[in-house]
Amino acid sequence: MAPGNGSQGRRAGNGGEGEGPSRGFRPASAPRSGSAPRRPGNGRKTALVAGCAAAAVLAVVYLAGAFTFMDRFMPRTTVMGEDVSFKTSAEVQDLLADIAKSYTLDVSGQGFSLKLTSADMGTGINVQGVTDAMHADANPWAWPVEVFGSRDETDRLATSNGKLDQAVRTAVDAFNEGAVPPRNAGLDYDAGSSTFVVRTETAGTALDADRVLASVSAAVASLAPSATLGEDALQQPTLFSDDTRLAKAADDANALLKADFNLKLADTAVARVNADQIADWMRLGDNVTVGVDEGLVAAWVQDIASACNTYQARRTFTRADGKEVTVSGGVYGWIVDKDQLQKTVMDGVRSAQTGDVAIPCEQEAGAYDGLHGRDWGKRYLDIDLAEQHARFYGDDGSLAWESDIVSGTPDGEHDTPEGVYVINGKESPSKLIGQMEPETGKPEYQTEVRTWMPFVGNYIGLHDADWQPAFGDARYASGFGSHGCVNLPVDKATALYDLIATGDVVVCHW
Repeated sequence: MAPGNGSQGRRAGNGGEGEGPSRGFRPASAPRSGSAPRRPGNGRKTALVAGCAAAAVLAVVYLAGAFTFMDRFMPRTTVMGEDVSFKTSAEVQDLLADIAKSYTLDVSGQGFSLKLTSADMGTGINVQGVTDAMHADANPWAWPVEVFGSRDETDRLATSNGKLDQAVRTAVDAFNEGAVPPRNAGLDYDAGSSTFVVRTETAGTALDADRVLASVSAAVASLAPSATLGEDALQQPTLFSDDTRLAKAADDANALLKADFNLKLADTAVARVNADQIADWMRLGDNVTVGVDEGLVAAWVQDIASACNTYQARRTFTRADGKEVTVSGGVYGWIVDKDQLQKTVMDGVRSAQTGDVAIPCEQEAGAYDGLHGRDWGKRYLDIDLAEQHARFYGDDGSLAWESDIVSGTPDGEHDTPEGVYVINGKESPSKLIGQMEPETGKPEYQTEVRTWMPFVGNYIGLHDADWQPAFGDARYASGFGSHGCVNLPVDKATALYDLIATGDVVVCHW
């Protein structure tokens, strides 16, 4: 063997003592001399145990956090500027109750001002409701995420304000008494051009109580110290000038302004229906259509009738001889037919009537000089009970006949009635028959007269009285008075009978 081969063989054997491959080499997986063999799953089990332990710890921490935040509030939670982080519901409820007791609210804007205290408003925070709402805003089961956020829970305040509505509305109502309400667009009558034009809407200064209450309620809900009212708190118009219905309504209204006619009694014009008058009756409806308000026409007709109905009215006039006379009562005078007059006016408006139109009447008179003026013509019979003298004026107003008279006995039963009447008829000769006497069953009297000219029904009239020894003076009150008729000398009665006609006016006065 060559020198050195043995040592080279030993180095190749990597320090082994035997020779050959079986002694000079070990498999890489073979355990070292003196070490125990390892089991394959040991490391993974250890990791699993450690992971489970960590998960258990995390679960405990998570559950503890969740249960904690079920009653306590998340970090960085504020309400009304107060930090309530980690506070319990009971602590927050006490805090809110204290805030509510000292709460005041200043309301201002649009010329309105109001200071409300908690007592004025009856305000008390529903603390249970508030804290429940605050908790609902944060999910305790998501606290690991929630804790990194921040929240202001002021808007979760809920109030019990039974008096607030009344306090606000009372103040707004008082303010609105001196405020200008809004005005819708509409139609205005231009007297200069006798036409209707569209009017622009205006807002005014009156407040809308509902809108004010909404602003105040929002402020109270968050316990804000003040609330400022803007223009949106004002009452607003509901109809605007650009509404096309208004333009049509103006055209329709102007089409009804073409009538122009006078209403006359006898020869006197007592009223005029023209554009100015019709415009007063025109009304714009809720549906933005226009028309003549018949209720307004009826009221106007009533005024006309009241000014024209002279039936039984007091009249004052100057007799031809200069004496001023006042007389009331009787059956003569104008009586306007109001229903027919209203129809006449409405038909005239619709048909654009022009000219003169007679006022329809249930009863007519001979003239018109106002409600208390003379409503008969120049021809009439004047019976002056004070003078005990009668005068008949002819067609031209001149004195055509006169005579002393004897009128009825002034005992409250046989007085000659005052008033304005008409001659109801004429009869010659005639028999005057008095009332039946209960005791005898016979008429009080039966008297033959040459002339009979009744003016109160058929029981009071003028007639000859040849049994009267004289006429005039105060004989009527000295035992010579009649049963109510006007006694005349025979010749005077005959002359009057020839002059007077049925329908002639009789004015009997003191």
